[in-house]
Amino acid sequence: MTGITPFMGITLVSLGLSLLIAVIYRVLTKPDEVRKAKDDMKFYKNKMSEAQKAGDKQKANEYASEMMKASQLQMRHSMKPMMATMVLFLFLLGWLNGNYGGVNADFGENPDAEFAYAGTEHDLNYQAHVEDGASFTIGVDFDDDGQFSQDETFDKGEVFSYEGAFWRVNPATEGFLMFATEKPEAVHFEMLVARLPFELPFLGSYLTWFWWYIFLSIPGTMVFRKLLGVE
Repeated sequence: MTGITPFMGITLVSLGLSLLIAVIYRVLTKPDEVRKAKDDMKFYKNKMSEAQKAGDKQKANEYASEMMKASQLQMRHSMKPMMATMVLFLFLLGWLNGNYGGVNADFGENPDAEFAYAGTEHDLNYQAHVEDGASFTIGVDFDDDGQFSQDETFDKGEVFSYEGAFWRVNPATEGFLMFATEKPEAVHFEMLVARLPFELPFLGSYLTWFWWYIFLSIPGTMVFRKLLGVE
């Protein structure tokens, strides 16, 4: 999003998508029927509990059957908007990660790799401390003067600020999630779009686009669903 900081971009996308999801549920579901199905489930659950306490297994089974029918009806009403929102999210997932996932520099494949972001490119200076690249420093020539000052040189794991975002210097990885391994002589500048005034367990105070999206979209979707009367 040109002219908008990553923080504002993800904030707008999160709230806009939350509103769109609420609208999709409002249009593709019948609130009255969903509400009735929920009420029926609650009613038959209470009746089943009463029958069980009274020792009437036949009645308890009948109420359990009715409760199951109400649950299936609610699921049918939810399936269409659920599929629509899933397709929408998967489409946006790739776009968001492409724009806010960060910048890679693989010196093994390209010794002249640059830090390229927002239409600008800056020279890099990679220095591995040990042969396998487990520890390194990376210099980014932000002022393009051919020098790498102390303010432009960062250790592995360090966070710096540039163009309205925070960036964490990480080793680039190969593989998927728990099977990922560090790639020698390759650096990933992870974009961090938000900084919280407190730390979250396992996440810390800096959040990537994905966690900032989750942080906003869950309460946002709940509020918009409430405003639109979506069950």
